[in-house]
Amino acid sequence: MKHWRLTKPLRGAIRAGHPWIYDRALAPPKDLRAGDIVIVADEDGPLCTVLAEPESPIRARVLDLDVTRAIDAGWIRARTEAAAARRVRDPLLVGCTGMRLVHGEGDACPGLVVDHYDTTAAVVFDGAAAAAFWRPRLADAIAGLERGGITIEHVWVRGERGQRAQGSAWRGDPPELVAINEDGARFHVDVRNGQKTGFFLDQRDNRRMIRRHASGARVLNVFSYTGGFSIHAALGGARAVTSVDIAAPAITALEANLVLSGIDPGAHESASIDAFDFFARSAKRGRQWDLVIVDPPSFAPSEKARPAALAAYKKLAIAALGVTAPGGRFALASCSSHVSEADLMQLVTGIGHTLRLRLAGGAGSDHPVLPAFPEGRYLKFLLFDVG
Repeated sequence: MKHWRLTKPLRGAIRAGHPWIYDRALAPPKDLRAGDIVIVADEDGPLCTVLAEPESPIRARVLDLDVTRAIDAGWIRARTEAAAARRVRDPLLVGCTGMRLVHGEGDACPGLVVDHYDTTAAVVFDGAAAAAFWRPRLADAIAGLERGGITIEHVWVRGERGQRAQGSAWRGDPPELVAINEDGARFHVDVRNGQKTGFFLDQRDNRRMIRRHASGARVLNVFSYTGGFSIHAALGGARAVTSVDIAAPAITALEANLVLSGIDPGAHESASIDAFDFFARSAKRGRQWDLVIVDPPSFAPSEKARPAALAAYKKLAIAALGVTAPGGRFALASCSSHVSEADLMQLVTGIGHTLRLRLAGGAGSDHPVLPAFPEGRYLKFLLFDVG
């Protein structure tokens, strides 16, 4: 097996569990291709077995700290079986038929994402190396999940992250829409063409949080997609719910989910419009809501984009607070690993409103984070009382 020389003193961090090695910490790659299995060594000897991606800033992903262990079919099955078993015994997933079965590095399966909707699995590879490594080993990965107690009738492979148009059926023919249940809220999921793998599974616990705070409230959900927060707010006893998303198909799907969840569409208002335009029009008309939720797409796909992203989050927060009723609540989410919880707290400081942090959330328990890998805690969700 090929060896790759570490050029920075990272033995401690890697041994502690950090799963990535960046380009600046490795010698220039020679004769390596995306997906190659390589042993990384430093001056003290072999350190770990990695998945190589020579063209990426994340130059290597740690597969195993035991360099003598074979990365074979048994290794694959053991990793995914363990991930499945953790979900099966997780009490926070009871009553949910949509969940993440494999969360990449968090489940010691670097670069692999498998989401489960009823009996359909949707697979995504995080980059070229992950695709090269996992695609030919997918049969073993799925076999491990089934051995761990998961029923899988259909498998749809979406390909590399962001390449959903190139998806294909790997097992069976997944239905166009898969219905899932989440604490009585029901959603149709488009595993072939929907955002991410069809649904934002990571916001589950935050949807539950909103549901508990929605009773009797007028709720505004901006960047609503197919209505996750909206449906839970309605089931939590909201007096009225308004959902806003610029994508008309998302609003159409949301309205179908209202019916699927047994919610009276008459108590719900939908708008397919740009978020800032909606805020401006609502403020001009003097409209206010008791609970305002802002869950935008990632504004910072890279560290370089971070300053512009922070400015955008601040602009959104100011606009959202402009339509939040006195004594109401405001929720702000960020799904970018380049924006921290501290960043969000800082940007809402001194913007003309008295805010008190009520609750702080992150991704659900099926999106585990390694303690030595803070980059893995990408989702932040902050709920404020507004004075």
